[in-house]
Amino acid sequence: MSNASNLDQKETQLLAVIHTRRNHSVRVELARAVVAWHADGAVETRLFVHEDSSNASHYGAGLNAFALLLEISDAASEPILLHINENTLRKEISAVVDAFPSVTIVGVARGAVLDLTRAALELLDADSRERQAAREEREAAREELERELIAALPELTVATDASKSHRRGVGVACVSEDGVRYQRMVPNVTTILEGELLAIELAIARFPDRRLHILTDSRASLQHLGVLQAPRPLCAGGGVKAAVDRIQESMRGREIRLSWVRGHSGHLLNETADRLALAVRRAHESGIPTETGQAIAQRIVEPLLGAA
Repeated sequence: MSNASNLDQKETQLLAVIHTRRNHSVRVELARAVVAWHADGAVETRLFVHEDSSNASHYGAGLNAFALLLEISDAASEPILLHINENTLRKEISAVVDAFPSVTIVGVARGAVLDLTRAALELLDADSRERQAAREEREAAREELERELIAALPELTVATDASKSHRRGVGVACVSEDGVRYQRMVPNVTTILEGELLAIELAIARFPDRRLHILTDSRASLQHLGVLQAPRPLCAGGGVKAAVDRIQESMRGREIRLSWVRGHSGHLLNETADRLALAVRRAHESGIPTETGQAIAQRIVEPLLGAA
């Protein structure tokens, strides 16, 4: 292996660098290597990319760059003075460099070799920016397509309700017109109003990819959400205010209507939500096994499925 003095002693050598970079993240899996060299007084660069970040791909990209330099050296009949930034790749190539008498490895990047290193880094950075821009463009197109698909679906009607325990705790439920149901027991809630709001929040969270028409028999909930006018100034406790804030935030950017429906008046969807909320509360209070509770809930929605 040569020392740094080769940079000054052998001006006729082909100066080159190989700079590797490995990206490994949730969104990017790349192994890249850039070779940069002087040709006719100008800097030439070439990028090699492997579409994963494994060790094999990392070294494969670097070896591809090395192979290109060998071809250039052979065509120009010039020996190569080569700097490699990555230690392991440099050691691997140094171990077999005796098989390539035209190649001299240098471990110090300075002078003209340092300029080549900067050119290699600029190409890697430009490639990263281009890939990021292309990824953002693809994501924007996918999101737009998702919005178009959601907009093309008919509005989904969902009823919500809550059942308050005599003690602390509330059961909440939501059910769609096509019989998809969700139930939840919230042990620490002390007011039915907060429970009704939690049921609305549950519906918004559980049906994320649809335009929604949410039905509730709680006028107070709609008043706190600003859908209905309140007859007097509202005074909400911490839990209610927090639920209102979360609901309003979760509705941003979505098409969601909120409507009042009279409770206990024979409205099938509302009655189903009421029974589901009551069932999950009683199951919790009685210690009913989860499987039994699910079976009860399935029987509750059967009339709704039949109507659909």
